[in-house]
Amino acid sequence: MTKLISVFGMTTENCRISIIKRLESEEAIDEVTILLPKGLVEVVFDHKKITLEQIKKIIHELGYDPM
Repeated sequence: MTKLISVFGMTTENCRISIIKRLESEEAIDEVTILLPKGLVEVVFDHKKITLEQIKKIIHELGYDPM
């Protein structure tokens, strides 16, 4: 499954790298793409192993506000 998540607070390359590293450490997440100028995180994941809400929680725990 592929989903786009709007995320408030991502402004730098360090933001992008930290989110990608953390999300890709999850076995159920296959790919993460971040579009900093648009504030979007695109996630390809196995919805049977992880939910969109769990992904948003991980992003929130990193200090960002997923919508």
